[in-house]
Amino acid sequence: MTMTSEKAIRTARRLLCVLLLALAGAAMAAGLGDARRDGYLQWLHSLDQTVAVREKADLPEQRLLYPFAMPSWNSDGAVTPYRHLAIGKAVAELEELWTDREHGPASLIALSNARNYVHLSEYDSALVWYEITARADTAGRFTTEIAREGLAAAMAASDSLGTARRITNTLGSTDVAARSQEAALAYRWLLVNRDARGVDLMIKKVAAVDTLITPRLRFWHARALAWRERREDSLEQLGRLVENAGGLSLGLSETERAWVLVAMPDLYYLTGSTSTARELYRHLASSGQAELAMWGNYQTAGLDLAAGRYRRAQGGFAKVCDGHRFGTWQDQACAMRDLARELERIRSEGEPYGTAAFYQR
Repeated sequence: MTMTSEKAIRTARRLLCVLLLALAGAAMAAGLGDARRDGYLQWLHSLDQTVAVREKADLPEQRLLYPFAMPSWNSDGAVTPYRHLAIGKAVAELEELWTDREHGPASLIALSNARNYVHLSEYDSALVWYEITARADTAGRFTTEIAREGLAAAMAASDSLGTARRITNTLGSTDVAARSQEAALAYRWLLVNRDARGVDLMIKKVAAVDTLITPRLRFWHARALAWRERREDSLEQLGRLVENAGGLSLGLSETERAWVLVAMPDLYYLTGSTSTARELYRHLASSGQAELAMWGNYQTAGLDLAAGRYRRAQGGFAKVCDGHRFGTWQDQACAMRDLARELERIRSEGEPYGTAAFYQR
Protein backbone atom coordinates (compact mmCIF):
# COMPACT_ATOMS: atom_id res chain seq x y z
CA MET A 1 0.00 0.00 0.00
CA THR A 2 1.41 3.34 -1.03
CA MET A 3 1.79 6.35 1.22
CA THR A 4 -0.80 8.18 -0.88
CA SER A 5 -3.42 5.47 -0.40
CA GLU A 6 -2.74 5.30 3.36
CA LYS A 7 -3.19 9.05 3.61
CA ALA A 8 -6.46 8.81 1.66
CA ILE A 9 -7.74 6.10 4.00
CA ARG A 10 -6.87 8.17 7.08
CA THR A 11 -8.63 11.18 5.54
CA ALA A 12 -11.71 9.07 4.79
CA ARG A 13 -11.78 7.78 8.34
CA ARG A 14 -11.62 11.31 9.72
CA LEU A 15 -14.42 12.42 7.41
CA LEU A 16 -16.51 9.43 8.51
CA CYS A 17 -16.00 10.29 12.18
CA VAL A 18 -16.98 13.89 11.54
CA LEU A 19 -20.09 12.72 9.67
CA LEU A 20 -21.10 10.33 12.46
CA LEU A 21 -20.66 13.03 15.07
CA ALA A 22 -22.73 15.44 13.00
CA LEU A 23 -25.48 12.85 12.55
CA ALA A 24 -25.47 12.09 16.27
CA GLY A 25 -25.76 15.77 17.07
CA ALA A 26 -28.58 16.20 14.57
CA ALA A 27 -30.48 13.22 16.00
CA MET A 28 -30.04 14.59 19.50
CA ALA A 29 -31.37 18.00 18.47
CA ALA A 30 -34.30 16.34 16.68
CA GLY A 31 -35.32 14.76 19.98
CA LEU A 32 -37.11 17.98 20.84
CA GLY A 33 -39.45 17.78 17.86
CA ASP A 34 -41.00 20.63 15.91
CA ALA A 35 -44.27 20.65 17.90
CA ARG A 36 -42.49 20.91 21.24
CA ARG A 37 -39.97 23.41 19.95
CA ASP A 38 -42.81 25.61 18.69
CA GLY A 39 -44.75 25.13 21.91
CA TYR A 40 -41.70 26.10 23.96
CA LEU A 41 -41.15 29.28 21.92
CA GLN A 42 -44.85 30.18 22.11
CA TRP A 43 -44.83 29.79 25.89
CA LEU A 44 -41.67 31.86 26.23
CA HIS A 45 -43.09 34.64 24.03
CA SER A 46 -46.46 34.51 25.81
CA LEU A 47 -44.84 34.74 29.24
CA ASP A 48 -42.63 37.64 28.11
CA GLN A 49 -45.71 39.49 26.87
CA THR A 50 -47.72 38.76 30.02
CA VAL A 51 -44.97 40.02 32.32
CA ALA A 52 -44.30 43.09 30.16
CA VAL A 53 -47.98 44.15 30.16
CA ARG A 54 -48.30 43.55 33.91
CA GLU A 55 -45.15 45.50 34.73
CA LYS A 56 -46.20 48.35 32.44
CA ALA A 57 -49.44 48.60 34.42
CA ASP A 58 -47.39 48.46 37.65
CA LEU A 59 -49.29 45.39 38.90
CA PRO A 60 -47.91 42.55 41.03
CA GLU A 61 -47.96 38.95 39.88
CA GLN A 62 -51.33 37.41 40.71
CA ARG A 63 -50.68 34.39 42.89
CA LEU A 64 -51.91 33.06 46.20
CA LEU A 65 -49.83 31.56 48.95
CA TYR A 66 -49.54 27.80 49.43
CA PRO A 67 -51.69 25.83 50.18
CA PHE A 68 -54.39 28.04 48.63
CA ALA A 69 -52.52 28.58 45.36
CA MET A 70 -55.24 26.93 43.32
CA PRO A 71 -57.55 28.40 40.68
CA SER A 72 -60.60 27.49 42.76
CA TRP A 73 -59.44 29.86 45.51
CA ASN A 74 -58.92 32.90 43.26
CA SER A 75 -60.99 35.86 44.43
CA ASP A 76 -62.90 38.11 42.06
CA GLY A 77 -60.94 41.17 43.04
CA ALA A 78 -59.22 43.07 45.81
CA VAL A 79 -60.39 42.63 49.39
CA THR A 80 -63.08 45.18 50.15
CA PRO A 81 -63.26 47.13 53.44
CA TYR A 82 -64.96 45.33 56.33
CA ARG A 83 -64.88 42.06 54.40
CA HIS A 84 -63.92 40.08 57.48
CA LEU A 85 -66.71 41.70 59.48
CA ALA A 86 -69.18 40.69 56.79
CA ILE A 87 -67.86 37.13 56.81
CA GLY A 88 -68.04 37.03 60.60
CA LYS A 89 -71.67 38.08 60.48
CA ALA A 90 -72.42 35.43 57.86
CA VAL A 91 -70.76 32.79 60.05
CA ALA A 92 -72.92 33.77 63.02
CA GLU A 93 -76.09 33.67 60.94
CA LEU A 94 -75.26 30.29 59.46
CA GLU A 95 -74.48 28.81 62.86
CA GLU A 96 -77.86 29.97 64.13
CA LEU A 97 -79.41 27.65 61.55
CA TRP A 98 -77.64 24.72 63.17
CA THR A 99 -80.32 24.28 65.83
CA ASP A 100 -80.66 20.52 65.65
CA ARG A 101 -77.36 18.80 66.24
CA GLU A 102 -78.93 15.40 65.77
CA HIS A 103 -79.86 16.04 62.16
CA GLY A 104 -77.35 18.79 61.44
CA PRO A 105 -77.49 21.54 58.83
CA ALA A 106 -77.84 21.14 55.10
CA SER A 107 -74.55 20.21 53.43
CA LEU A 108 -74.41 23.45 51.42
CA ILE A 109 -74.85 25.56 54.57
CA ALA A 110 -72.13 23.59 56.35
CA LEU A 111 -69.77 23.96 53.37
CA SER A 112 -70.43 27.71 53.25
CA ASN A 113 -69.61 27.96 56.94
CA ALA A 114 -66.36 26.02 56.47
CA ARG A 115 -65.32 28.35 53.67
CA ASN A 116 -66.13 31.42 55.71
CA TYR A 117 -63.88 30.18 58.51
CA VAL A 118 -61.12 29.63 55.94
CA HIS A 119 -61.49 33.25 54.79
CA LEU A 120 -61.20 34.31 58.44
CA SER A 121 -57.99 32.20 58.72
CA GLU A 122 -59.62 30.13 61.47
CA TYR A 123 -58.58 26.83 59.98
CA ASP A 124 -59.28 24.63 63.01
CA SER A 125 -62.92 25.74 62.99
CA ALA A 126 -63.01 25.28 59.22
CA LEU A 127 -61.86 21.67 59.60
CA VAL A 128 -64.70 21.01 62.05
CA TRP A 129 -67.21 22.31 59.52
CA TYR A 130 -65.68 20.33 56.66
CA GLU A 131 -66.22 17.20 58.76
CA ILE A 132 -69.82 18.25 59.38
CA THR A 133 -70.26 18.83 55.65
CA ALA A 134 -68.92 15.35 54.88
CA ARG A 135 -71.45 13.76 57.24
CA ALA A 136 -74.32 15.87 55.89
CA ASP A 137 -73.45 15.28 52.24
CA THR A 138 -75.07 11.87 51.99
CA ALA A 139 -75.69 12.33 48.26
CA GLY A 140 -72.00 12.95 47.59
CA ARG A 141 -72.58 16.25 45.77
CA PHE A 142 -69.62 17.99 47.41
CA THR A 143 -67.17 15.11 47.77
CA THR A 144 -64.54 16.74 45.55
CA GLU A 145 -64.82 20.15 47.25
CA ILE A 146 -64.69 18.67 50.75
CA ALA A 147 -61.59 16.61 49.98
CA ARG A 148 -59.70 19.42 48.23
CA GLU A 149 -60.59 22.27 50.58
CA GLY A 150 -60.31 20.11 53.69
CA LEU A 151 -56.78 19.10 52.68
CA ALA A 152 -55.80 22.74 52.12
CA ALA A 153 -57.29 23.77 55.48
CA ALA A 154 -55.45 20.96 57.29
CA MET A 155 -52.17 22.11 55.74
CA ALA A 156 -52.86 25.73 56.67
CA ALA A 157 -53.67 24.67 60.24
CA SER A 158 -50.36 22.72 60.44
CA ASP A 159 -52.42 19.66 61.31
CA SER A 160 -49.92 17.01 60.24
CA LEU A 161 -52.10 14.09 61.33
CA GLY A 162 -55.17 15.47 59.55
CA THR A 163 -53.10 16.22 56.45
CA ALA A 164 -51.58 12.73 56.39
CA ARG A 165 -55.03 11.16 56.77
CA ARG A 166 -56.44 13.16 53.88
CA ILE A 167 -53.44 12.48 51.63
CA THR A 168 -53.84 8.76 52.38
CA ASN A 169 -57.42 9.08 51.17
CA THR A 170 -56.16 10.83 48.03
CA LEU A 171 -53.67 8.04 47.35
CA GLY A 172 -56.41 5.48 47.88
CA SER A 173 -58.95 7.14 45.61
CA THR A 174 -59.98 5.57 42.32
CA ASP A 175 -60.71 8.85 40.52
CA VAL A 176 -57.49 10.86 40.75
CA ALA A 177 -58.15 12.49 37.38
CA ALA A 178 -61.46 13.90 38.67
CA ARG A 179 -59.73 15.13 41.84
CA SER A 180 -56.82 16.78 40.05
CA GLN A 181 -56.53 19.88 42.26
CA GLU A 182 -56.53 17.73 45.37
CA ALA A 183 -53.88 15.46 43.83
CA ALA A 184 -51.73 18.47 42.85
CA LEU A 185 -51.98 19.78 46.41
CA ALA A 186 -51.00 16.37 47.78
CA TYR A 187 -47.99 16.34 45.44
CA ARG A 188 -46.89 19.72 46.80
CA TRP A 189 -47.13 18.61 50.42
CA LEU A 190 -45.24 15.39 49.72
CA LEU A 191 -42.50 17.30 47.88
CA VAL A 192 -42.20 19.96 50.58
CA ASN A 193 -41.82 17.21 53.19
CA ARG A 194 -39.46 15.21 50.92
CA ASP A 195 -41.60 12.10 51.34
CA ALA A 196 -40.02 9.89 48.68
CA ARG A 197 -42.31 6.93 49.33
CA GLY A 198 -45.43 9.08 49.17
CA VAL A 199 -44.20 10.79 45.99
CA ASP A 200 -43.53 7.42 44.34
CA LEU A 201 -47.04 6.23 45.22
CA MET A 202 -48.55 9.42 43.82
CA ILE A 203 -46.45 9.13 40.64
CA LYS A 204 -47.76 5.60 40.11
CA LYS A 205 -51.33 6.73 40.77
CA VAL A 206 -51.19 9.66 38.36
CA ALA A 207 -49.36 7.69 35.67
CA ALA A 208 -52.27 5.25 35.56
CA VAL A 209 -54.59 8.04 34.32
CA ASP A 210 -51.96 10.05 32.45
CA THR A 211 -54.15 10.85 29.44
CA LEU A 212 -56.91 12.31 31.64
CA ILE A 213 -55.02 14.62 33.99
CA THR A 214 -55.23 18.41 33.92
CA PRO A 215 -52.29 20.63 32.90
CA ARG A 216 -51.80 21.73 36.51
CA LEU A 217 -51.55 18.18 37.77
CA ARG A 218 -49.21 17.35 34.86
CA PHE A 219 -46.98 20.24 35.97
CA TRP A 220 -46.65 18.85 39.50
CA HIS A 221 -46.32 15.33 38.13
CA ALA A 222 -43.33 16.53 36.08
CA ARG A 223 -41.79 18.24 39.11
CA ALA A 224 -42.16 15.10 41.18
CA LEU A 225 -40.53 12.99 38.45
CA ALA A 226 -37.64 15.47 38.25
CA TRP A 227 -37.19 15.35 42.03
CA ARG A 228 -37.03 11.55 41.88
CA GLU A 229 -34.38 11.96 39.11
CA ARG A 230 -36.59 10.33 36.49
CA ARG A 231 -35.46 12.98 34.06
CA GLU A 232 -36.57 11.43 30.77
CA ASP A 233 -40.08 10.90 32.18
CA SER A 234 -40.17 14.45 33.52
CA LEU A 235 -39.08 15.79 30.13
CA GLU A 236 -41.87 13.85 28.44
CA GLN A 237 -44.46 15.42 30.74
CA LEU A 238 -43.06 18.94 30.26
CA GLY A 239 -42.92 18.43 26.50
CA ARG A 240 -46.57 17.41 26.40
CA LEU A 241 -47.43 20.40 28.54
CA VAL A 242 -45.86 23.00 26.24
CA GLU A 243 -46.80 21.43 22.91
CA ASN A 244 -50.50 21.42 23.81
CA ALA A 245 -50.56 24.85 25.46
CA GLY A 246 -50.71 27.00 22.35
CA GLY A 247 -49.03 29.76 24.35
CA LEU A 248 -51.81 29.77 26.98
CA SER A 249 -51.00 29.79 30.70
CA LEU A 250 -53.10 26.65 31.40
CA GLY A 251 -53.89 28.03 34.84
CA LEU A 252 -50.23 28.12 35.89
CA SER A 253 -48.67 31.18 37.49
CA GLU A 254 -45.87 33.16 35.88
CA THR A 255 -43.37 31.58 38.27
CA GLU A 256 -44.56 28.06 37.45
CA ARG A 257 -44.38 28.69 33.70
CA ALA A 258 -40.87 30.11 34.10
CA TRP A 259 -39.89 26.95 35.99
CA VAL A 260 -40.98 24.85 33.00
CA LEU A 261 -38.99 27.02 30.58
CA VAL A 262 -35.83 26.63 32.70
CA ALA A 263 -36.34 22.97 33.61
CA MET A 264 -36.61 21.74 30.03
CA PRO A 265 -33.09 22.76 28.88
CA ASP A 266 -31.67 21.78 32.27
CA LEU A 267 -33.15 18.29 31.95
CA TYR A 268 -32.03 17.95 28.33
CA TYR A 269 -28.50 18.79 29.47
CA LEU A 270 -28.63 16.31 32.37
CA THR A 271 -29.85 13.55 30.04
CA GLY A 272 -26.98 14.15 27.61
CA SER A 273 -28.84 16.08 24.90
CA THR A 274 -26.35 18.94 24.95
CA SER A 275 -27.22 20.35 21.54
CA THR A 276 -30.94 20.56 22.39
CA ALA A 277 -30.12 22.13 25.74
CA ARG A 278 -27.90 24.71 24.03
CA GLU A 279 -30.68 25.59 21.58
CA LEU A 280 -33.20 26.20 24.37
CA TYR A 281 -30.68 28.10 26.50
CA ARG A 282 -30.10 30.45 23.57
CA HIS A 283 -33.82 31.10 23.38
CA LEU A 284 -33.89 31.79 27.12
CA ALA A 285 -31.00 34.22 26.72
CA SER A 286 -33.15 36.28 24.34
CA SER A 287 -36.03 36.54 26.84
CA GLY A 288 -37.23 39.94 27.97
CA GLN A 289 -37.21 38.69 31.56
CA ALA A 290 -33.88 39.43 33.14
CA GLU A 291 -33.72 36.29 35.29
CA LEU A 292 -34.50 33.94 32.41
CA ALA A 293 -32.02 35.75 30.16
CA MET A 294 -29.38 35.54 32.88
CA TRP A 295 -29.82 31.78 33.23
CA GLY A 296 -29.75 31.26 29.46
CA ASN A 297 -26.53 33.26 29.09
CA TYR A 298 -24.90 31.60 32.10
CA GLN A 299 -25.65 28.05 30.97
CA THR A 300 -24.69 28.73 27.35
CA ALA A 301 -21.37 30.12 28.55
CA GLY A 302 -20.89 27.02 30.69
CA LEU A 303 -21.44 24.78 27.67
CA ASP A 304 -18.94 26.86 25.68
CA LEU A 305 -16.39 26.52 28.48
CA ALA A 306 -16.85 22.74 28.59
CA ALA A 307 -16.39 22.59 24.81
CA GLY A 308 -13.12 24.56 24.97
CA ARG A 309 -14.58 27.72 23.42
CA TYR A 310 -12.99 29.92 26.06
CA ARG A 311 -13.27 33.26 24.30
CA ARG A 312 -16.98 32.78 23.64
CA ALA A 313 -17.50 31.54 27.21
CA GLN A 314 -15.71 34.62 28.54
CA GLY A 315 -18.16 36.87 26.68
CA GLY A 316 -21.18 34.94 27.96
CA PHE A 317 -20.04 35.03 31.58
CA ALA A 318 -19.24 38.74 31.22
CA LYS A 319 -22.87 39.42 30.21
CA VAL A 320 -24.08 37.83 33.42
CA CYS A 321 -21.35 39.40 35.54
CA ASP A 322 -22.14 42.91 34.30
CA GLY A 323 -25.93 42.47 34.30
CA HIS A 324 -28.64 43.08 36.89
CA ARG A 325 -27.85 41.36 40.18
CA PHE A 326 -30.20 38.66 41.50
CA GLY A 327 -27.95 37.06 44.08
CA THR A 328 -24.71 35.09 44.01
CA TRP A 329 -24.94 33.98 40.37
CA GLN A 330 -23.26 37.18 39.23
CA ASP A 331 -20.30 36.59 41.54
CA GLN A 332 -19.98 33.06 40.17
CA ALA A 333 -20.18 34.38 36.60
CA CYS A 334 -17.44 36.94 37.28
CA ALA A 335 -15.16 34.20 38.58
CA MET A 336 -15.95 32.00 35.58
CA ARG A 337 -15.28 34.91 33.22
CA ASP A 338 -11.81 35.33 34.72
CA LEU A 339 -11.20 31.58 34.50
CA ALA A 340 -12.20 31.49 30.82
CA ARG A 341 -9.93 34.45 30.11
CA GLU A 342 -7.01 32.69 31.78
CA LEU A 343 -7.64 29.42 29.92
CA GLU A 344 -7.76 31.29 26.61
CA ARG A 345 -4.48 33.03 27.48
CA ILE A 346 -2.79 29.73 28.34
CA ARG A 347 -3.97 28.13 25.12
CA SER A 348 -2.93 31.06 22.92
CA GLU A 349 0.52 31.19 24.50
CA GLY A 350 0.97 27.46 24.06
CA GLU A 351 -0.07 27.30 20.41
CA PRO A 352 3.49 27.86 19.09
CA TYR A 353 4.52 24.75 21.04
CA GLY A 354 1.86 22.46 19.56
CA THR A 355 -0.66 22.49 22.42
CA ALA A 356 -3.56 22.93 19.98
CA ALA A 357 -3.67 19.16 19.52
CA PHE A 358 -4.29 18.76 23.25
CA TYR A 359 -7.34 21.02 23.17
CA GLN A 360 -8.76 19.18 20.17
CA ARG A 361 -8.95 15.86 22.00
